[in-house]
Order: sequence, then structure tokens, then C-alpha cells
Amino acid sequence: MRVCYGLVGMTRGHAARALAIGQELIDRGHEVLFCTEGDAEELLSARFGEACVHRTSTPRYYLKRGRLSIWRTVVSNRRFLYSRKKLSKPLIEHLKEWKPDVTVSDYEPLMWQVSKSLDIPHVALNSQEFFNSSPMPKGLSLVQRIQAKAGGMVVRRFSPSADLRIVGKVLVAQRPKSKAEYVGAILRKEFDDLCWQPSGEYFVVYTITMLEHSLASINQMAKREQKRGKVFGVPKSMVEAYDWLDHQATSETGFIDAVCHADFAIATPGNQFMAETLSLGIPVLMTPTPKQFEQEINAKMQIQARPEQYAMFNIDAKIPQGANPESLQSDANGRAKAVDLLEGLTK
Repeated sequence: MRVCYGLVGMTRGHAARALAIGQELIDRGHEVLFCTEGDAEELLSARFGEACVHRTSTPRYYLKRGRLSIWRTVVSNRRFLYSRKKLSKPLIEHLKEWKPDVTVSDYEPLMWQVSKSLDIPHVALNSQEFFNSSPMPKGLSLVQRIQAKAGGMVVRRFSPSADLRIVGKVLVAQRPKSKAEYVGAILRKEFDDLCWQPSGEYFVVYTITMLEHSLASINQMAKREQKRGKVFGVPKSMVEAYDWLDHQATSETGFIDAVCHADFAIATPGNQFMAETLSLGIPVLMTPTPKQFEQEINAKMQIQARPEQYAMFNIDAKIPQGANPESLQSDANGRAKAVDLLEGLTK
């Protein structure tokens, strides 16, 4: 089976999910061509080789005065919905030679057009489908509920029709009338044999440039706890001014190893990293990206489900204890379930 897998390029969480699914497919003897750019292109090329990654344009976030601008993001990305037929033409010509059997879209709008043109099955695989197919957690504001509704409309616009909708998310229920396939956590196979073994020496910071303002408070916490902070996800220049923080280069294996031996993590509550920390039991202080409503909703879900493991970050925050090994969820085989569904679709 040849799988053309398109994913949004500027967030590392989508890339982590693609790494998990891609490796499972390859291990089973299938071929995968990833279509993406940015951070995702870098991580996927490092693992699978440049020949397995085709650069395409994908939607991205836009900032205003260093903060996420929802309006500018919507306006700047509208071409992917209203001009996708034109945007997808070069990709379709390339894929006519590669001859995929199925396309997969992870929050990416061109794969649907590819499947329509090549007359092959299309699969929408993401976490954002839960906006449509799951009840929202308690305690959301009216604004957050409206934003969630809009988020569900966007993910459906990316894949207006699909032969299969796969949801990789934990801590959510499924609406009775939903036809989506919920597979649980889609984790990289490296996590199958990993456990949290804190070193007592440092903590991990997993952040983005939009949260540069939080580094000063994180540095103060590091000094208070007398532990170094290993910072991933931002340029070295952003970290150099802080005496208790150490910049870490982008490295898939280096990041996983650092997380497994960290005393705790300070991180944006993206879907993938929350699923990974949930499987390990490591304590997490969460720093949602301002105006990123999905992360705000994720944070509520994590705290409601695991108050002993998750809390919101602030300078005076008490670090959670972490989860007991006996309480860790076992539904972490979403990677295999998702690929089983893909194989079943093309038989």
C-alpha cells in the first residue's frame, strides 16, 4: 500500500503523530510519502530521509505583536479552501507518477483534492475532529464553546468528505451518532517501552516563540527549585539571557530522553505532548498559547482527568506529584489501531 500523508507543517505535535503512523506503516511493509513543510519536514526527513518527504505549502498561524491573531490566521489561510484546486495541481502531477493508493490528511487541505482528482480513498486523521464528534468538557466559557464549534467547521472544510475519519485523542468520549473512529493515543513506538525515571537534576520546557514572555518566570521557578531547565522549541537567542535555562537543539531522540528523565515539564498543552506525558505519568505545568482555544480546552481536560499530574503554570505554582504507575491509562495503542483501519480501507 502506498500512502500519501499530508500534514500541517508548523506545529511539532502533528509531526509526532505522523512519525508514529509513518513508522508503523513502514514496519508493516507499506510505502509513505509525506507532504508538508517547516518543523514537520525537518523531523520527518531526519527519521525517514528526504526522499520520503515532498515539500508543499500548508496552513500556518500568524501573529500580531507577538501573539496569535485568529483573524489574521483565518484570512491568510483562506486560499487553502477557496483556491485549493489550483494549489494542488503541481502536487497532483507529482503524485500521478508516484501512484498512491490512499491519501491521509492531518489538518491539511490539499489531500482531499488529490483523492478527488486521482479517484482514491481519503482519510482524515487528526485530533481536532473531537470538536465535532465529542461532548466538550465542563466549565468552558461561551466564547470557548463558540470557538470549538468554529474549529470543528474548519477541520471538516479541510476534508469535506472522507472514507474514514480517525480521531487520535484521549480523555474524550464519543457522541452516539458520530461515525468517526476513535483510536486513543497515537504515540511513537519508542514510548512502548519507556517509563518516567526522574533524575533529580532538571526539568523540561517545551514551548514556542509566542510564549517568549514566560521564560523569565520559568527562570525564576528554576532558581526556586534549584534545577536547570532544558528548553526545547525556541531559538537559542531567546534563552541565552537566563542563567538557569539551557537551550536544547531540535532532536527527536534527545527530546524523548530528556522528558523521560526530567523531574517535571512546563509545556504548551498540545494534543500529542499531553498524550505522551499522560502515558509516562510525568508532572506537567501547562502554558497555553494565548488565544489558542484548543490548548485551553486541552488544559481543562487534563486537569479534570488528572489533577495530581497537571496544573496551570504561574510563578508560584506548586509542582504536581505525577501519576502513580498503577493509574496510567493502557489505551496507548492508537498507532496500531489507526494503521489497521487504513489497511482495512484499501483491501
